[in-house]
Amino acid sequence: MNQKNLSYGQLYYAKLKAKEFGITVEQYLASKGTNRGSKVEANEATVSKPENIDLSKVGKLRNLDITEAMLTRNMTGQPIDQLFSYEGGVPVGTNIMCTGDPGVGKTTVLLHTLANLQIKNRKLKCLFVCAEMNKIQMYKYTQRFPIFGEVDTVFASDFMDSNFKLVMEQLMKRGYDYILMDSIVEVLETIRDDNGWGQMQAEKWLIDLCVRNNEGHNDRTAFTTMLLIQQVTKAGVFVGSNKMKHITDAHMEMRRQRERDGGGTYIEFSKNRNGQAGIRFGYQLSNDSIDYGTISQIEEGEFELENEVTIG
Repeated sequence: MNQKNLSYGQLYYAKLKAKEFGITVEQYLASKGTNRGSKVEANEATVSKPENIDLSKVGKLRNLDITEAMLTRNMTGQPIDQLFSYEGGVPVGTNIMCTGDPGVGKTTVLLHTLANLQIKNRKLKCLFVCAEMNKIQMYKYTQRFPIFGEVDTVFASDFMDSNFKLVMEQLMKRGYDYILMDSIVEVLETIRDDNGWGQMQAEKWLIDLCVRNNEGHNDRTAFTTMLLIQQVTKAGVFVGSNKMKHITDAHMEMRRQRERDGGGTYIEFSKNRNGQAGIRFGYQLSNDSIDYGTISQIEEGEFELENEVTIG
């Protein structure tokens, strides 16, 4: 792939990724191949042919084949448990999207959640898909939060010579209970590059992968919960199409207040099919711990925070 054939935006992105991986731009472009991204997206351009569709799955809600295993929740032992579900704990077989301001602590809070799930429930299989940071950055992270070292981690940078679509499919076939993906946009960008796909096709692949594993179609029949970090623009606008939003059962937003309002950080679920939405839950990141508040209801449906609990 020749730099001269790239647009300004493509070249800028290539430089950022090369710097992140500690390689030259030429090496990064070479790892992507000479033909990737140049394929005609026939699948997205053609009209589907008429076909006989099996409608046997249409039925009454009372006949849904739901087992107790699909309704399980697992505790982290953190105050944040009360946000994920009414009963407390992180449900299985669900998709939780997290968005928020840059630097607000999305990766830290969710990786901390994942690590505590692993420690409190040793039979669980948890996986961190790291497509944003390299190994040196994550090592420094783990020095600050040793608990992160308990989680199986796959670095996208380790598979630059492989098709990351196949890597993800083989990993998820193992059957993980909880998977944290950081971030959707980086994983989709890699999948698009590796397969010459457009955004729609890459998103459809990820949605199908999530739903299949939510339903336990893997080697362990694990009803996988996906914790999906997504980027937002400087204006706070969600990056990508709304398709990813619609498959999620919960949308967790992490925000920073304006200075005149105190400048604190808080978590709020704008959508949560498993628990309460519209509640602000304060937290503060320090060098090696997360300080959470607890929720108490006050007048007219507003909420305040009391009795901080420090989680190291």
